[in-house]
Amino acid sequence: MAVALLDAHCDTLTTALGAGASLARNRLHLDLARLKAFSPAGQVFAIWGDPAAPPVLEAALSFLEATLRQDGQMALCPTPGALRKAWAAGKTAVLLSVEGAEQLACDRRRLPELRRRGVSFVHLCWNSDNALCGAAMDGGGGLTEAGRDFVRACWDLGIAVDLSHASDKTFFDVAELSAAAGRPLFAGHSDCRALCPHPRNLTDEMLSAVIASGGAVGLNLCPDFLGLGRDMAAALAHCEHVLALGGEKSLCLGCDLDGIDELPRGFAGVESLAGFFALLAEKRGEEAAKDVFYRNFLGAWEASQK
Repeated sequence: MAVALLDAHCDTLTTALGAGASLARNRLHLDLARLKAFSPAGQVFAIWGDPAAPPVLEAALSFLEATLRQDGQMALCPTPGALRKAWAAGKTAVLLSVEGAEQLACDRRRLPELRRRGVSFVHLCWNSDNALCGAAMDGGGGLTEAGRDFVRACWDLGIAVDLSHASDKTFFDVAELSAAAGRPLFAGHSDCRALCPHPRNLTDEMLSAVIASGGAVGLNLCPDFLGLGRDMAAALAHCEHVLALGGEKSLCLGCDLDGIDELPRGFAGVESLAGFFALLAEKRGEEAAKDVFYRNFLGAWEASQK
């Protein structure tokens, strides 16, 4: 049985660029050949760079655009409609995010250009506080006024704001804006703080806010975020926790492949997700597993465009 996959976060694009590796075939956690084993398949590729280093945004965009020109079986999908069209044509869907607004100097005036080039998701920060907000791994402050304007500008352009690296205060500041605007919340690669007390994970209150907004939270495979046995069972435990909070239509995958130093025991790379689907289907049923593997993220993304 072919397994469908729509994953909300990987760092393979930037990692391959930095390593001089091909996106088509490589020895990283993910490549296009292995991704195409899923049908239909879609992946959010993040453009990430150390905020203290020169931005890699332009180089990463050019690298991806060159790859797409060479591979006729992939399509850049800036909207859910484009993704559905790509899948109907049998193509792998490529979605783009910018992980850390430092890549565009925290300047909302650059957002229209990025949207034209296919960017659909933006993280306000990475692991450091910036002009827009506080980060989970830094000072922990909330949205600045510039950050509020930036969030609104993203939404006006159809760009969803991903809160996985944001501080708790930033999360709730954006949640307040989202409630007023009727926008779903996204945390594309975060786990449950109740199971593993890491600041990058979400509290139950935060998870409940994502769920209530009709948004999506993506299971991150980083062993440091999973805790417990740092294995497939730990990943399943985090799934079960989100589901127990009422997240049947919000839980998705955001595996963070090639953005983490090691994989959980039992995972070799993207190819191992087929086995994880089987475990989830055995525990929760095939339709519930399909929700987690692609339907929930797609549904939340579609809701963000209204």
